[in-house]
Amino acid sequence: MSVYVPSHLRAARRMTAFILFVIGVSLTVGLYYVKTRAQSAKKEVRRLERLIDQEEASLRVLTAEIAYLESPERLMTLSETHLDLKPIDNENVISVSDIAIRFSLRGNDVESGVGE
Repeated sequence: MSVYVPSHLRAARRMTAFILFVIGVSLTVGLYYVKTRAQSAKKEVRRLERLIDQEEASLRVLTAEIAYLESPERLMTLSETHLDLKPIDNENVISVSDIAIRFSLRGNDVESGVGE
């Protein structure tokens, strides 16, 4: 015994099944696309993290080099070797008011008649 189903209901069922099939395929394709994009984004993140780690290592090396180059002991030995500098004695230090007395300006010498 079979049940009679009108043709328009059969067509509606077929259309519904086809639409659901198309939706399923499009969701599958969309999910695949999102998955591949996420994987490529993860690869890019890993690549950038490696670059950041390399740059941080380079910065640590440069910081260590700067610390070595600016070390007071090294600078002192270089100045002793190449510049022959010595510490300042107290007798070589004068006050600001003594500067005018010891080192008079040329204009003062001319006005006072010393330069003539």
